[in-house]
Order: sequence, then C-alpha cells, then structure tokens
Amino acid sequence: MLLQTSFQTTKAATDFFISQTNLTSAQQACVVAFLNQRGMTNRDIRSALCIDKVYTVTHLKRTGTALSLIELELWHQNPDRISLGHVRAITKLPMEQRESLLRKLLVRKIPVSHFEAIAKGKHIETDADIKRFERVIGDMLSREIEVQYNQKTGSGCLSLSFTGLDDLEQMTAALRQVQSSIDF
Repeated sequence: MLLQTSFQTTKAATDFFISQTNLTSAQQACVVAFLNQRGMTNRDIRSALCIDKVYTVTHLKRTGTALSLIELELWHQNPDRISLGHVRAITKLPMEQRESLLRKLLVRKIPVSHFEAIAKGKHIETDADIKRFERVIGDMLSREIEVQYNQKTGSGCLSLSFTGLDDLEQMTAALRQVQSSIDF
C-alpha cells in the first residue's frame, strides 16, 4: 500500500521496503517519510534501507513529507510520466499549484528543468521563431497549435486538437495545403 499510515512500526516499513523488488519512487518516498517521522536520521534510514547515496534519502524524504496524498497517488500511479526530479522540484511550490502541474505532466511531457525553473519563479523562455510558427500555422488552420521545442536536442512536439473525425479529416486536408505554402 502506498499510504504512510499503512505501517505500524519502523520494522514493518523497513521490511516492506527491503522485501519489495519493484517499489515506485512514490512508495519509497512514503517509507522514508514514515521512518523520518518516527525520528530516524538520514544515516539511520540509509543504513536500514541499504541506500548508498545520501542525496537519495534527502530527496525521498523531502518529497514524501511535502506532497499531499493526492500528489503522492498521482506520482505512484504514473511512475513513467512523473519522476523524482519532477516532484522534487514542485515541493518548493505552494500546494495549490502542485497538483495542477502534475496533471499537466500527465497530459504532455515536460522536462524536469522546466519544473525547476517554475519552482524558482522563472518564466521559461520561448523561442520567437517557434511562437511565430504557432501563430502563422494556427491562422492557416484556423485553430490553436502548440509547439514544444527543446533547443538542446533540437527536437520537439507539435500539438493540434480536433473535435471529431470530420474535423480531423478537414485538418489533415488543410495541413496538406499548408505544407506546400510554408515559407520559413
């Protein structure tokens, strides 16, 4: 069980951690938070759980103690979409912002660096050419489009929404026309 309250003793929590082979990071964070709440130090937790790296316990403790049960459940249910890095970054944000960010992450892939920038209060810089592309192509298709572009890798994702199969067919036809008229 994910919930911290499912453990009665520190021994039960450590036995659970050690006996399970595929714990999610959320489950690990819950165990570490439980042990921390029972007065164990980071060194004691690392020793009891056979964790080598100091920062691993620090990050698991921070996330396990800071996140709400809903946020922990989202993380636990989506371990391939939500990483320890994502939740570590959002623990610095006010509680009312965190869940919505995690839900956005479930819809589209957002790099940890963006979450860290948001947590630091920075606005993610948007490439002017990308914004121009979104505006021009969006106008040509008469719909909003969104481009996520990673300057480091040179790759990205283009998102178009549609409201039914007929709309999808119309959009596809419009894309064929746009393809021949793009002047970038």
